[in-house]
Amino acid sequence: MSAVGDRYERFTASDAYRSGRLRKATVIAHLCGPYLTGDARVIDLGAGTGIIRKALEMTTGNPIFGMEIDASFIVERERMTQADVLCLPLADQCVDVAILNHLYEHVPNPAVLFEGLPFLSWLPNDAASAYLRWTRRGTAYDDIQFLTYRPLAKLMRSAGFFVHDITERAIDDLIAQAWGRGWSRLWRGLRRTPDQARRSLLRTWSPQWFFLLERPAWPGVESSIPVEATGS
Repeated sequence: MSAVGDRYERFTASDAYRSGRLRKATVIAHLCGPYLTGDARVIDLGAGTGIIRKALEMTTGNPIFGMEIDASFIVERERMTQADVLCLPLADQCVDVAILNHLYEHVPNPAVLFEGLPFLSWLPNDAASAYLRWTRRGTAYDDIQFLTYRPLAKLMRSAGFFVHDITERAIDDLIAQAWGRGWSRLWRGLRRTPDQARRSLLRTWSPQWFFLLERPAWPGVESSIPVEATGS
């Protein structure tokens, strides 16, 4: 059985799992809230159980639709549709914002999505699988593939997106709430290091990254997202 099957079939129905999904929804709402409200047409691709989609909908007051390839995995079924993200049943220009939360590594060809799972995102599959067995969270990561920072960023840029790395903003705003005081103290120490050194460290060793992708209105136009929104 795959790592996904091992882990999620065991924990999807648990209170701990739901609490984790709700915390993730809080992170997404904090970072992306202004883009999910009003008349924004929002879709959560690879929405899994639908717990995050529903929580974001309740937070923003805006209908958010979800798509998940495995119908048996869906828990919160309202506004959820079974669909393959590589062959979306959507017309062009019908979505303003798409949420991709730990999705690309599950897709055979991630480039199609653009035309990190914590800790495991940059480990070789053998090492990641060994870690899963050691922590009793699964047996194998054979069905998942990861990219390191530079290839992933290059992939997104080559698809024509402005790529805003908002990882530091996410850590600044949420580390104490999401990871606890110990990590918060460590981050305050890292914040004192030179910018380039700190960014290089995050790109190499961070367990996950946060990106805000912006499609230009037309070729040659500048980004419309203010610098202060990205934390750069």
